[in-house]
Amino acid sequence: MNIRRTIPLLLSLAVVFLLTLLGACTSIPVEERAEVRAEIERDAAKTLVRMMEEDPEFKKQLTSATGCFVSSVSAKKVPVVGRGHGLGVLYDRETGSSTYMNITRADLGAGLGAGQFGVVVLFENRETLEEFRGGIRKMGLGSETVVKSRSKSFQSASGKGYSTHFISDSGVALTASARVTRLSVNEDLTGNAVSEVGLPNIGFDRSDDPGDSAPRIWEHKLPFFAQAIIDEGYDLPLPYGIGVTYANVKQSMFLEDLAIGFNGDEIVPFEFIAFDNAEAHNETVQVMLDAWVLPFMNVFAMFGTLEGDAPLDVLVDGNTMLDHLGIDCSVPPPSPLCPILKDKDYTLSLTAPFSGQTYGLGTTLAGGWGNWFVAIPGTITYADMDGTSTDGLAITVTPRVGRVVNMGRGGNLALFVGGNYLYADFTVVGTIVVPELNDLTIDYTLEQKNKDPWNGVLGLNWDINKNISWMIEYNGFVGSRTAFITGATWRF
Repeated sequence: MNIRRTIPLLLSLAVVFLLTLLGACTSIPVEERAEVRAEIERDAAKTLVRMMEEDPEFKKQLTSATGCFVSSVSAKKVPVVGRGHGLGVLYDRETGSSTYMNITRADLGAGLGAGQFGVVVLFENRETLEEFRGGIRKMGLGSETVVKSRSKSFQSASGKGYSTHFISDSGVALTASARVTRLSVNEDLTGNAVSEVGLPNIGFDRSDDPGDSAPRIWEHKLPFFAQAIIDEGYDLPLPYGIGVTYANVKQSMFLEDLAIGFNGDEIVPFEFIAFDNAEAHNETVQVMLDAWVLPFMNVFAMFGTLEGDAPLDVLVDGNTMLDHLGIDCSVPPPSPLCPILKDKDYTLSLTAPFSGQTYGLGTTLAGGWGNWFVAIPGTITYADMDGTSTDGLAITVTPRVGRVVNMGRGGNLALFVGGNYLYADFTVVGTIVVPELNDLTIDYTLEQKNKDPWNGVLGLNWDINKNISWMIEYNGFVGSRTAFITGATWRF
């Protein structure tokens, strides 16, 4: 196997594997969400009761607060590094609403131990509460001393407009660390209209989640008109995405407009006959940036690298070659090329290796109803090859239809079929030296187009959670073109 071609595949698969690890097991199945919310509510009530028992002043602060955030955090600390994570609920006293949130913590410093902590944040005004609800990341210094169920905690990063309170549930710990704490809305538990799958959808398993009664408010700037669409019952994917894709393509080609120049002479049109085995094989790795600008319309830009070769056999008339070379075989002494070319056809075996960069723009129209979906992506890609050996334009349109299978905590798996239309037009430029023709140098150009515009598509897309997805597809079945494509996307 060609090592240069193997490296892009290995890099792509490594990225897919890494994203899979980051996203695995983070989605909460729809059928479990009501119970998870109830468990968070029970833990929050226990934490508030314990804090009021420990500190009578805390009850006064809680009564006068605009709202509060309550969470239970599991934390582990070994020398130098530590981490903590948990789920909590933000109560808004003025509106009576509840927002469920993730809390993660990373420590760097001295310490050792593990424990379960109750955390309460009291808000003194609405501005601070809304800032907190929007998601925050705080950095500061912290120290903790925990022995069994008694704790003492200090934190120098207390902000204006709120106060933070800790109480231990269990564990033993002694730490002094630099700390980063991040809070974000849990999109599985809070009704924010983010789709369970990576496209706009209505009716996908929402009926199984009766506990989700929070207002459906779209908090992102894109897509335009999003709120009007979710008011109609649709869920929308997160608006922005970045992904990496690997593709391996092999296809038969049509050849035309051959032009040849001999030994540095001017390149001129040349009559030829192409054999049927003209084909091109290429591999590409591309990075894609995308955004949903309208609820059912995604636009994206791509850039990447391309490497491949195009072995081409063309049959040319020997007498025409002699005329271009200015050789008259009737005049003695005859040229050594006369026995090889006079009144004969000659096969030129041309191999055009190419490598360079690709740039593309595209759009996807998509929508889902229940577990079914339709997607129609289209792209225009330009290839800018190193040394100008090859360049050209490719247009693809890939309509597909599929069905989504819910896998619980494993995410959602979309299986799809469809077709792929490809129009590719490349100008191939090269030079060959022919030893059997006395080291004759031939400069050539020709136009290369794909032979069959359509083939079939079969593939799957795995939405590991609302942020991470991985896809794989095979193009073939009909026509002379085959392709293997895989990639991963992170949405935010």
